[in-house]
Amino acid sequence: MAWRGAATTAVWVCAVATASGLGAWSLAHTGSGTAQLRAAPLDELGVRQKLDAARSAAAEPHRPPDPATASTPPNPPASSAPPPGAGTVRVTGGSITAECRTGGRVYLTAWSPTAGYHVDDDVLRGPAATAAIEFEPLDDDGPDDRPYQVRCADGRLRAEPAPDHDD
Repeated sequence: MAWRGAATTAVWVCAVATASGLGAWSLAHTGSGTAQLRAAPLDELGVRQKLDAARSAAAEPHRPPDPATASTPPNPPASSAPPPGAGTVRVTGGSITAECRTGGRVYLTAWSPTAGYHVDDDVLRGPAATAAIEFEPLDDDGPDDRPYQVRCADGRLRAEPAPDHDD
């Protein structure tokens, strides 16, 4: 039985040596460390500026700069506020983030179920006159499904309960 103790000790020594070696190797191969690789978190203004820049880039087709105006710096955005009608609505089962687009169309940009709910893949995110999402309980014996229709009314985001067709 003494050989079991010796074997166990040998296994532990090998495991510690392997872990130490891998740790030393990973530190040696990280370059100048991970601190320079991490991006600094953005504050609220920084997030809005990044979103505005992404929306502008997605909304406008790429055009080469006009040589007559290439020397003039671009005008800064007038406001860093989100576009009218963009926002998050809280509903039973979670929250829905969307934006109202031209022509009264809505586009779901994100959603987050609350504890005890999930969302299946059958989300109709738009852009369309009406988007649809359904928050479903994790437990089949729990509360009913929570389907919603999301639309833009007078430039404002609206989420309304919809009939549940799954039952």
